[in-house]
Amino acid sequence: MLMSASLLAHTALTPDRAHFVALHGDLGYSTLLHNIPGRQPSPGMNVNLGLDYRICYNNFLFSVGVEGLYELHSNPLDAMDFSLPMRDTEGDLFQMHVLIDESNDLSHMVNLNFPLLFGGEWGRFYFLLGPKVSLNMYGAASSRAEFTTYGEYERMYDDFYDMPNHQFESGHAMSSGALPMKWNFNIMGHLELGARIGHMFRYKSFRTNPDKVRMYLAAYADFGILNLHARGTGAPVFEYRDTEDGLQFYIQPLLLSTMSDNAMIRNLNVGIKYTVAFELPQHSKSYIYDWNRSERNFRKRGGTQSINH
Repeated sequence: MLMSASLLAHTALTPDRAHFVALHGDLGYSTLLHNIPGRQPSPGMNVNLGLDYRICYNNFLFSVGVEGLYELHSNPLDAMDFSLPMRDTEGDLFQMHVLIDESNDLSHMVNLNFPLLFGGEWGRFYFLLGPKVSLNMYGAASSRAEFTTYGEYERMYDDFYDMPNHQFESGHAMSSGALPMKWNFNIMGHLELGARIGHMFRYKSFRTNPDKVRMYLAAYADFGILNLHARGTGAPVFEYRDTEDGLQFYIQPLLLSTMSDNAMIRNLNVGIKYTVAFELPQHSKSYIYDWNRSERNFRKRGGTQSINH
């Protein structure tokens, strides 16, 4: 009876648990979704660099860390035509037209993100999802454009161009320079789907002897839940001042202008994420689990235990 009982004994498998420190880099497309009247969403790009602590418990994944985010967006501006009532040196009234074109409006964002992610890993494939708390560290916006001025008289058949002495000039540049911009606190929803790489064609090998360094490649998406735009009153997109040398023209970045007053702005990022995870030391287990032997119902000659499937 004792011999029979020993032959029926089973080996108890302990949970598969591992701890990692991981580095990741993300690169992707970014856009600012907003409700500014008459303006399209702002396209751009984003870069993430992060450090994570990761736990693998059987098929369960948990990751927490910190990352730096940089976003660059181009804010489209259509050509604009402003008409200013003027009086010339002879006292005649005319309209000075200011045509603004070839604009280049940019906004910058540097944030510190704190992701808290949950997911799972099965074989080569894995997923993670969860929130990211995002704190703004730096923000700026700038705008530049070319302008052309000409004069329109009611009693004249043709308009007046290229007369510098009357301030009718073509192709002049104006720029706002880099202006500080504050972005609001944000929470982003994160999702990534990917696979472990480096063992694409050796599945049993990495299950039997998993590497101490694991590499992952994934597609990801981040969607901002809160409004990024700090409410306030902006300056007009186009402005001018009368100086001793004539009219001085100014341009304002779209997101700092009156056009974006009370606007709702959210960011959406999609791209590719590369992760390298380094396994931390852990206590040795009380047995050695051989995947190949268990598949053949291997029983050591003379032994008293087997793995029962």
